[in-house]
Amino acid sequence: MLTVRGLKKSYGSKVAVDDVNFEVGRSEIFAILGPNGAGKTTTLKCVLGLRRPDGGEVRLTGSFSYLPEEKNLYPYLRVKDMVDLFERIGKNFKREKAISSLEKYGIDPKLKVSELSHGMKTLTYLSLVLAEDVDLYVLDEPTWGLDPLARSDVLDALRSLTYEGKSVLYTSHILSEVEKVADRILIMKAGRVIVQGYLDDVKASYKLVVSERELEGHLLKRTKNELIYLVRADRIPEGVEVRDASFDEIFEAIVRGERDVA
Repeated sequence: MLTVRGLKKSYGSKVAVDDVNFEVGRSEIFAILGPNGAGKTTTLKCVLGLRRPDGGEVRLTGSFSYLPEEKNLYPYLRVKDMVDLFERIGKNFKREKAISSLEKYGIDPKLKVSELSHGMKTLTYLSLVLAEDVDLYVLDEPTWGLDPLARSDVLDALRSLTYEGKSVLYTSHILSEVEKVADRILIMKAGRVIVQGYLDDVKASYKLVVSERELEGHLLKRTKNELIYLVRADRIPEGVEVRDASFDEIFEAIVRGERDVA
């Protein structure tokens, strides 16, 4: 569905994306994770041609729809006007599906976009984007600002897309939702890929190691008497205490490196 090889993008002297490689298969949910400024949004924009890459190759097969990070719909239009607009310019737009989704979320189509809350704007935009019948849905923070019930509904909708042979490429800061729906993940830091793979494989590949001496790995915590490292499961030294690592701990250790504990 999508192949990215050696993707590079800089803004002046700042390197935003540095040699990023990944693939998204059919009927797959692929999540890109990382702290603010990691290069997630720039990667998506380069994939879609909204930013011109400085290097690398992007091969996108089939049609796509895009939900940007900033959910900026036209504030002076009513929700029903946005539906009309998407029907005119969208890709295989299914009006009935959009209307049904808006009704489900209790969004009055007569309201102006400017009258919607942040969460309602996101749900409106999602309802429009997901009503497009395409092969790949590229979604930048699709659940940011949503309440738990709405977030759960959106995640169910994303998973349902894969049952229809669709694929999803999305970014998120919410690790619990990623664990719920993602098939494969990619973790970025400072523009580079640090870890990627099937989620279950990534979780099985790391352990927490408690030691009184420095080890090779990602230092998660430092206390007065011990160091806690995230270490690959196949590189654990002898004579140390080993614990299972949660996905949150794997992510924190990889992107933050060290956190002092009083």
